[in-house]
Amino acid sequence: MRIDHVIYATVDLDSAAAHVERELGLVARPGGRHEGLGTHNRIVQLGGGYLELLAVADQEEAASSDFGRGLLARLAQDGDGLLGWVVAVDDVDPVAQRLGTTVTTIRRAGLSAHLTGLAEAMREPFLPFFISRDPGVPDPSSSGDAGGITWIELAGDAARLEQWLDHSPLPVRVVDGPPAVRAVGIGERAFR
Repeated sequence: MRIDHVIYATVDLDSAAAHVERELGLVARPGGRHEGLGTHNRIVQLGGGYLELLAVADQEEAASSDFGRGLLARLAQDGDGLLGWVVAVDDVDPVAQRLGTTVTTIRRAGLSAHLTGLAEAMREPFLPFFISRDPGVPDPSSSGDAGGITWIELAGDAARLEQWLDHSPLPVRVVDGPPAVRAVGIGERAFR
């Protein structure tokens, strides 16, 4: 179990890419449109995790998916900012059985993977959802030289998070406040 990526919600991918380049000096590369979810993305490779810039591609389609609804709610309530985080596992099925969560599939050009805990993570953003990529799908977190994801700061229920993660040690710190992803360490820098 490892931190796979952190999701940054945005109303405009071009603006978010420019923001990341100004703040971190990193370039977002093309991602793609998620089939049936109403979302599309760009990827900022960090060399040990990545930052996903996520926007609405189709409002109606987004409103009909857990992922899209989570994005729409975040943008309506707070505008651009950190939306969630994702943990990579070898197989999501045992995680889904342990948590009692649904397994879903995500697809876009160059990616297919299975997810679990997505609906719960969109409602309680301090919780991650879990991903296992299909065989042969490259992991975008292995490229780049920005120092990787070194930590995540969350606000929420620390005991619930620990149980959600099955007590796996990950570099997260939990602070008081409404449930949220507050910041991510990228190498020696913080991104909020």
